[in-house]
Amino acid sequence: MTMNLWHNLHAECITLQADVTDKRTLLALIANNATKAKPLQPIGEKAILEAFTKREKLRSTGLSNGIAIPHCSFDHLKEFVIGVITTTKPLDFAALDEKPSQIFIFLIGPTDMRNEHVRLLAAISKAVREKTVRENILGATTPQQIVEIFNSQISTPDVSEVGTLKSQLTVYIQKEEYFDEILEAVSSEADGSVAVIETENANQYLYHMPLFAAFWSDRSKNFSRVLIAVIDRESVNSVLRRIRTTTNDIDQNRGVMVTVHDLAFTLGSLDF
Repeated sequence: MTMNLWHNLHAECITLQADVTDKRTLLALIANNATKAKPLQPIGEKAILEAFTKREKLRSTGLSNGIAIPHCSFDHLKEFVIGVITTTKPLDFAALDEKPSQIFIFLIGPTDMRNEHVRLLAAISKAVREKTVRENILGATTPQQIVEIFNSQISTPDVSEVGTLKSQLTVYIQKEEYFDEILEAVSSEADGSVAVIETENANQYLYHMPLFAAFWSDRSKNFSRVLIAVIDRESVNSVLRRIRTTTNDIDQNRGVMVTVHDLAFTLGSLDF
């Protein structure tokens, strides 16, 4: 069983090669585009712009490789709306990789559908991961071409699909600068079955042992998180490649470790 993640992509909400040079104007264009979708017309352009602006103040939705995924939610909205804007030139969107963005895929959804919202964000991120897809988006000249590009990326298995082989991916992270990108990489494949555990490095305990006390102080506090996710076995290599890219070769750098275990049986899924 598969689900079409792009059935909420509205062709009327797609603008290509927009002549926009700053983030504020881009958000205004997104709000204007969004109100072309019938489900969002009762909300209005002003409220949508305010919601996007408020969300961006929390933290930029600019990712890497020229991609940004602005998103927000509203009460009483019954369905998701996805739109796309490309710009003639990349603009500063305070992206994760500190490079300008040129492809903006916006998502607006119901407040009470958080899990679905997160899954859609992960699916969008996954869909534009490949360089050829991004190049095709930038080269598109009509909204229908954009729809066709995304429709070719939609074969995402439902989490309840029976018979899909699963693996447990565990990532130990001691370097905070890698955490966000690794979490994004894992979440894009986990489809809800992911957990983050706050942990402590072993030095917090070794300090109290006389043999090792000289190596750390009692104030030594280091970043330490463990991600545990259940993903399709066929997606493991894709996630590992993204982690390797993020860490600039995990084999040569301390601070991140990954283990993978094939699972004989899984039942249920987790809430984001």
